[in-house]
Amino acid sequence: MRWRARTIVQQQRALRACRPQLKRDPLGSRDATNILPVHNDAMTRPRWLLASALILLGRSTPSRAQGRGGWGVLGLGTGTAHVACDGCTSGWNQGPTLLGTVGVMFTSHLGVGLGLDEWWRDPDHSEATNTGTVLVHYYPKARGGAFAEAGAGLSEAEVNVNGTTAKGKGWALMASVGYDLPFVGALGGAFGVTPRVSYVYSSVGDLRYASGSAPYATGWRHQVVSVGIGLALVE
Repeated sequence: MRWRARTIVQQQRALRACRPQLKRDPLGSRDATNILPVHNDAMTRPRWLLASALILLGRSTPSRAQGRGGWGVLGLGTGTAHVACDGCTSGWNQGPTLLGTVGVMFTSHLGVGLGLDEWWRDPDHSEATNTGTVLVHYYPKARGGAFAEAGAGLSEAEVNVNGTTAKGKGWALMASVGYDLPFVGALGGAFGVTPRVSYVYSSVGDLRYASGSAPYATGWRHQVVSVGIGLALVE
């Protein structure tokens, strides 16, 4: 039965010829790029752009707590002041405020600076207080954000009566809390917004129209509570 065996062998060879053949490259000659998965550029490009933007934003928005550097804050707000003196009291009066601080950070938590808190009575500017302090600036967390300040300095009180101003100066204490909201950096620094709440107490003593004249008021003391928001620049 040689013809039958020959037919079977021919059929097996035909079946093998129909099967797909895998071409194997010599060992070590396979191109590594052929085994990498193929990604869709339309899907990966937005992810790379987003990651790059986050990295640049993180690098370009330093806060006052990120290392040693200087800062400056200038802003406006509103406040209420309580004024009292020997034999007089005016209660609490509303008025606009001006806030400003400059300083330098020594560590990621602690810095020192100079502060200015002004309040004046609106609309007739009959009373005003100007307080300058040497302050300590403190961040509870190294990454910044919330902060507290405390300082001591001088405060000046003014009273305008019929176009004539009586003035007096005395020691003052200041305390404040706030929060730094950094923006994208520019010109080697970073801009941000700083909401701030402050309290000032001062015991001025005598208010006089001119040096040597009879006092307008004695035992003058005032308290000012203000809320403001400032534009911050961090180097």
